[in-house]
Amino acid sequence: MKILLLIVVTFFASSVYAETEAHVGFFIKNEMSGDDYINGVGTEVWLLNEETHIGVALNSSIGTAHVADTDNFKHSYVAWDMGIKFGYFSDIFVYGELGFDLGELILHDRDEDDYDEYEDSHDFVDYIVDVFIDDFYDNYGGTNDIDTYIGAGVGIKFDNVIIEAFSRYRQIDGEYWKANNQNFSGLKLTVTF
Repeated sequence: MKILLLIVVTFFASSVYAETEAHVGFFIKNEMSGDDYINGVGTEVWLLNEETHIGVALNSSIGTAHVADTDNFKHSYVAWDMGIKFGYFSDIFVYGELGFDLGELILHDRDEDDYDEYEDSHDFVDYIVDVFIDDFYDNYGGTNDIDTYIGAGVGIKFDNVIIEAFSRYRQIDGEYWKANNQNFSGLKLTVTF
């Protein structure tokens, strides 16, 4: 997260000496990996250096996800992504991106103290719980990390309409499961103002 902040601050500091333009857009997106998908609608703000067309784009989307775990059980959930792109943004553009599930960061309780309470106990039942239940919990997604992604994309801009193709490596898990597929690719259609 510190690297992300450093890149954004560096961009804004360098923009002080050059003209910066901003564009706001609304988009729909679909990304898939086999039968898994993440669909969404969202908004994006482009901040570009007018001379070099180098810039950042901040975006947020909310939508539905349907993802299979390692046991091929399907999980459906609301995906609230927040991301940032860095790249060359002109009529034809290319970028790298980072992002995370903002909804999971804000709304999900990550308190795992319930699973640590047996460590100080020494009886047989607690030993069984530690060895079997906690190990299962730890090995099958018990940490429930905040879902994140890293990716790259290309796009083309026609006046106020933008079409993008992208690929993302996603880390997705739940309380007791991990996604079977991590590589997603998709399309995005944006209208800017």
